[in-house]
This record gives sequence, C-alpha cells and structure tokens, in this order.
Amino acid sequence: MNNRYFLIVVLSACMSAAVAQTSILLTGEKGGSDNRVKVSNYQVGHVGDQTMVSLDFVLDSLQVPSNRYRAFTPIIKSKDGAHEQRMKSLLVTGRTQEIVFERDGIDPLYADNYVKVRRQKGEPQSYKYADAVDSQPWHDGADVYVECDLCGCGDKMKSEQAYIASLLPPDPYELVNYVDVVPTHVKKDVKLHGSAYITFVVNKWEMKPDYMDNRREIRKITDTLDVMVADPNITVREIKIHGWASPESPFEHNKMLATNRAKSLTDYVKSLYSLPANVFAPAEATPENWIGLREAVEKMDEQTLPHKQQILTIINKVLSDIDKGVTNQADRDELSVRSKYPEEYRYLLKEVYPGLRRSDYEISFNFHDFSVSQAKEIYKTKPYQLSLREMWDVANTYEQYGPEYNQVIQTALNYYPDEPEALINLANVAMHQKDLLKAETLLQRAGTSAKADQARGVLSILQGKYDEAEKFLNAAAGKGLDVSKNLEALKQLR
Repeated sequence: MNNRYFLIVVLSACMSAAVAQTSILLTGEKGGSDNRVKVSNYQVGHVGDQTMVSLDFVLDSLQVPSNRYRAFTPIIKSKDGAHEQRMKSLLVTGRTQEIVFERDGIDPLYADNYVKVRRQKGEPQSYKYADAVDSQPWHDGADVYVECDLCGCGDKMKSEQAYIASLLPPDPYELVNYVDVVPTHVKKDVKLHGSAYITFVVNKWEMKPDYMDNRREIRKITDTLDVMVADPNITVREIKIHGWASPESPFEHNKMLATNRAKSLTDYVKSLYSLPANVFAPAEATPENWIGLREAVEKMDEQTLPHKQQILTIINKVLSDIDKGVTNQADRDELSVRSKYPEEYRYLLKEVYPGLRRSDYEISFNFHDFSVSQAKEIYKTKPYQLSLREMWDVANTYEQYGPEYNQVIQTALNYYPDEPEALINLANVAMHQKDLLKAETLLQRAGTSAKADQARGVLSILQGKYDEAEKFLNAAAGKGLDVSKNLEALKQLR
C-alpha cells in the first residue's frame, strides 16, 4: 500500500462530515442486469484541509467483456455549475484489456489519475474506493456525482452521472475538542453553626434540661448530632460551645456566669454521647454580649428607641474598649445607659437582653472517602456526602455526555457552585448540547486557568467568533496547555 493511499484510508476513518451509509444503483445506457454497479457505504466530507470521498463499488452484477473496460469517476460540482473537479477514476478491466493496458498504457482519458482493478468474471467482487483533494472554498455545499463510462469509450454523451451526496461545511461541534477537568478537590471539615437559648436559674450555672424551654433548645444541638452519630459515613471532629451573657450585673460576675454556663452545657451534651473526649473543645464565653446589643439597637427605629444614636455611641465605646483589652469601664457605661435613658433601658432589658443570653455551638465533621462503587451508591440518596472528585468518578462510570453523565455533572455544580472544575465541566456539557448561552454564563465564573481559557476558546469557535477564539486558545497555550486540536479546528473553519 503506497503512502498516499494509506493516508486516505486513515483520513476516511475520521471524516468530520459523513453521509448516511446507503446505496445507489448505477446502470448503463441500455440498462439490464449485466450492466449494473452498486455504490454503497459512501461518505463525503472535510478532513483537515482535504475534501474526502470514500465509497464501495459493488461489481457483482457488472459484466465486462475481456477486451473492454468500464470507468467510474467521482466528480465534485458546485451548485451553480461554475466549478467541477474530477477525482481519481476506477477502471474495471476485462482480462485482455488489462494486458493491453500493461503493454500500451492506460487510455489517455484516464491516465493522469486512476486506479485499476480486473473484473473477476462471474464472481462477487467489491472495490473500496477513497480519494482526497485539496479543499476549495466552493466545495462547501457542492454536489458529488459518480460519472459512469459503461461503454469504455470516454464518450460523455454515452456516460451517465449519478448523484451521491452534497458536501456540507465542516461542523464545528464535530471538530472542536472538549477538554474536561479532573477535579483535585479534597474533602474538608464541614462546620454547622447554631444558637441555643438555654435558661439558667438566676446567678446559677447548673444545667437543668427540664427547666423552662431548655429541652426544646437542647434539641437544636442533639437533633443534629443524633443524625451524625448514626451515619457511618460521618466522623464528628469537634464540638464547640460559646456562652454569652447580657450586659446587666457587674462585668466580672457575668464573666464567671457565662464561662461556667458554657462549661455546664458542654458537659451535659458530652454525657449524652459516646464520643471521644477530645471531640469536645474547652468551653468558651463572652462575658457581656455588647455585639448582639448593638445589632439589635441598629435595627430599631427612633420611635421605639428615641435616643437610639446616643445609646449606640455608648455601645460602640464599650466595644472599642473591649477590643483594646479594657473591660473595667463596661459597668460604668452600662450604668450610663440605665440612668440617662431609663425608659429605653427598661425596654431593652425586657425585649432584647433575654436574646443576648445564648449558647452558640459549632459542630465540625467530615464525610468519609469512598471508592467509586461506594460513591455511585451514595450518590443515589446522599450526594452531598461526596467530594467533587468523587462525583466526577461517578459521572465517568456512564457514557460521556449521555443523560446520566450530564446529570451527575450538573449535580456536582449544585453542591460545589464556585469550583472552577465543576463550572468548566458543566460548560462542556452545555456546549455539547448546543446551549451556548448557558456555557457562556458558566465560563464567566470559571477562573483564569489554561483549561478555562481553552473552554472559552471552544465556545468562541462555536459562536463563530474566530478572532476571540484564537486569543483564548493562544492564552491557554501560553500557560502550557496543548491546544493544537482546537487550533486545527479553527484553521479548518476559517
């Protein structure tokens, strides 16, 4: 096999625009069963900078006298008839004619570009034909015919032409190379935050679960922990409880109360579970919740709190002092609010201060690592337990860009909406589905990596923005990514 024919065979295997494989019957001027050739499995299209024609000539019903030949020549014709390009001819010879050609040379009508095969008399016989020519601008939309010289005389008046197919412009969706991103995302501790409003007896810190609404408030913590402890895929890493007291009473007294109450609640929760002791962090406390008081006052209007601005000034001073480590002025400032604005103080004491006495909790945990088979099962009911990489592995157990694959890639972004890898991979799905608006929206948030630039380059190709595509692809190449396939696609489309 010569090098040119080998190249044509390879190109035919990767043709970008293929026509459905059907068959066409060619007959001679007199018709009849002894003058028939069937053309099947034909493909026409663009491969790189070549225009390709590939087909099978089925010669089973063709009768060729020993001293004659038959010629079949694919021809590309522009729609307006202004251009015509003949391709390599297939000469099917009888036994005697083959000897004549070998002795005297091929008929000058076909000598410049031909391939020759001898008809095996009375036997089934096919010939796989393939040829490529340099693409011309007028090839797009042109028609491909097969000229049949069934008299072996080169007389066009006695030849007939059979339409095969039309050459379509290169399909950019078939040419571009979608480059997915394998996530490197690893699992990190997840933190849940909440507040419980535990009521303690005045000036006491003993935890009484049945006192007031404590049972309901404790459930805010325990309901969450119960789910985690029962799930074998979850490991609880740390539980922190931070107590807050309201500003009334002396600062040091409040400090003692808040600290002991936080410790009491921590010990109570610890007693309910068989978790390692080191899971429970030492209890922490803020003696007086001036931060919460400021937030509450800022939300009030001056009808409710006529001296709102003056009270805020005092609160801000206290917070500034505490930031500097000065706490011995807090009692005096709290007294200032009480004495200067007694009505507002009574309102705050009744409506705001109870909410300042709270216990904040933070539960840190993580999900276990899963094998691909485990992840695939967990995805069905608890996809939130999977890392982005694990979702990627699940997606790739399905056919790429099939319905199941696409759904997993979408779910991955739902749980990791800011991860560039998830954005790029879903943008590739959207481009494959020809939803370019969705792809563009996703890629706006995909970062500045080489693969993000390449994805934007592919999108620009599909949008027909070739100059912009070249800019993005060159940027990706400058960052070390091989973008040669997409640059070649861009070249073909241009």
